[in-house]
Amino acid sequence: MRDRVDPSQIAALLQEASIGTWGVASNEPPLSPLAPPLPTAISLVKRLCPDALEGVQSGPTPVYLQEYQRVNALLNRASAAVADRLQQAGYAARAVAATIEDDSEVTDWGAAGVFPHKTAATQAGLGWIGKTALFVSPRFGPRVRLATVFTDLRIPPGTPITSGSCGACRRCLDACPVHAGRDVQWRTGMARSELYDEKACEHQLDSYDERFDGICGICLAVCPYGRA
Repeated sequence: MRDRVDPSQIAALLQEASIGTWGVASNEPPLSPLAPPLPTAISLVKRLCPDALEGVQSGPTPVYLQEYQRVNALLNRASAAVADRLQQAGYAARAVAATIEDDSEVTDWGAAGVFPHKTAATQAGLGWIGKTALFVSPRFGPRVRLATVFTDLRIPPGTPITSGSCGACRRCLDACPVHAGRDVQWRTGMARSELYDEKACEHQLDSYDERFDGICGICLAVCPYGRA
């Protein structure tokens, strides 16, 4: 016997966890080969504090790293709370963390075997993918972090966003030290290699002090979308 859980209850739970932006995508057919075999994907979006991006135009800073970790932890707690509530009500649910918790063994992020949260977010209608492969929220720009909860609770999905809205803007392309972007508009289903050079991006990440834990943030910081 399952208890009734409706979207308003999920919204209240997420609001209590400081997550005000979320949406739902259908996972039928699967959003990714890495998606759990559950029909519904709940996408969570949390904004990074704008002040933490000061100075990131030249590369990652300790303040940005601290904010990145704080928001990841918040998303992980929120997604776990939603999954727990659904499981208590008798539904199958699985929370996918905001990022890999132990990435010390990751040598190739493109083959890391992690569900791409931005796929769920675009299919939930929460934003699009920019020219350097960042998820872009129309409200907050790319200065966000994401997490996903999969469940067999049926919730009406949002309207997917299937193409980018960056237009002629080149801010992220011109700011990237390794020019990883290819200056093309994203569309659903396109190969990542058509959009940007993942290996060039990884090379730049590896050039930073190891304390920055594989983050850069330059393209995120310069994007004009969602500026306060």
